[in-house]
Amino acid sequence: MSETVPKLPVLRLNNPFIQNLIASGCLFCNPGLYLAISLLGAGGGRASSISMANISNGVLYGVFVFSALGASTILNLFGPRYTMMFGVTGYPVYIGAMWYFDEYGHLWFPVFAGAYLGLTAGCLWTTAAYTSNAYAEEKQKGSWRAIQWTMNVSGAATGACVALGVSWNSNSLSVPHAVYIVFIVLQCLSLGLAMLLLPPDRIRRSDGTALAAFEAISLWDSLKMTALLFKDWRAMAMIIPSFTGEMFFPFQASMNAYAFNLRTRTLNSLLNNLIQIPVTIGMGMLLDSERIGSRKKRALIGVTFDAVWITGTYIAQTAWLASWKFDRSVPGPMIDCTDDAYAGAIVIYMMYASQYGIFQNLVLYIMTSLTNEPRKTAALSGFFVAWLSAGTAVSFGVDATSQPYENENAAYFALATTCWPIMFFIAWKCTTATNYPLEKDVVVPVHVRKELGIDDIDGIEIEVPSGIDDKKTPGDVSEKA
Repeated sequence: MSETVPKLPVLRLNNPFIQNLIASGCLFCNPGLYLAISLLGAGGGRASSISMANISNGVLYGVFVFSALGASTILNLFGPRYTMMFGVTGYPVYIGAMWYFDEYGHLWFPVFAGAYLGLTAGCLWTTAAYTSNAYAEEKQKGSWRAIQWTMNVSGAATGACVALGVSWNSNSLSVPHAVYIVFIVLQCLSLGLAMLLLPPDRIRRSDGTALAAFEAISLWDSLKMTALLFKDWRAMAMIIPSFTGEMFFPFQASMNAYAFNLRTRTLNSLLNNLIQIPVTIGMGMLLDSERIGSRKKRALIGVTFDAVWITGTYIAQTAWLASWKFDRSVPGPMIDCTDDAYAGAIVIYMMYASQYGIFQNLVLYIMTSLTNEPRKTAALSGFFVAWLSAGTAVSFGVDATSQPYENENAAYFALATTCWPIMFFIAWKCTTATNYPLEKDVVVPVHVRKELGIDDIDGIEIEVPSGIDDKKTPGDVSEKA
């Protein structure tokens, strides 16, 4: 009889947590810097820059919808490494297009770059959501996603710091060339990070167990797995929250470019991302805190917190917009951070920005609490990202019509309000104490087996790979002698 449950070292490439950090690093360099350049009003030296951003981003997120739905199939067939490597390639092309527009004012390159980034971003975000939820244990799903989002906004904050230093005393409306160059170089270098992602069958938890029993899957089976989500009432019910989770972003970026001067919107971009770090980490810790109670109770508390925070923020922003009565047919007020009007504006702006991480984290937590099976998680991740992108595409399209900001704010307020009863119901009805005993292909962590009394732990033999380059697909545990 073999025994022992080994404790593998933390610093190894096939550690699920290290793989999540690598995926997070890709978010830092790519969507993080994309977020920074968008909030700065990339291409902002021209009167048509807001229109260009709306058109190119509308194309981006329109393509993104379909690429995200297909990304889970690519992920299941080719694995995280190659899916992420492809996902990385769109971001430097897009930022290069913003630079081109800033210089020459031609729309064709931003539109092309938006379409290409939409194609690749679905792969990047689906892979990221997959690593944070399929690799994590049930007790880690909230915090691992929070780590990813924190790295994403840290990339945006770092980019904003670079831009702030370069543009603080500048009178130009354009984003400086040095900012574009630094961002593009960092994004190209991140391709090396993506190459460090391992096939999921080589990942080992600290107790030596694999994640699941991975068997070969056909293209048809993978597509079928995604298609079946449209017959799952739980997934369909979560479409509205997924659709709504990022809709406010184009609206926020447009207001930042319209209402503030360059150095102030650069400062806003920095503060926007800094506020998300503690709030997102706090939400992740709440969702994973077993002291609070069951997974269901934690999800319900999370929905309540989000609802109160975001509803209060929309009410405050409604009052702020009513006081300004912006007319988008004339130039904006170009508010500076030294103006008296700035203090109230930035408080509301930061409250509004902080919903970005907590809203998405909660939606994904509720959806992926339905399963621990990696391939199902991949399908759910792509499903979530697709609807998230659809909402953002619609939002860019709406802003491109130069709707009054009050109208946009009211629409997103109404949509967000409809999300809370839906999420509350799914969390209450569908979140179970654990999914581990219910899914036969999922490998249960040893400590969870002990807690649930599934196995005689003393008799379990753990098969530990000899190294990270082991090409075998070893099973989870051997049967007792």
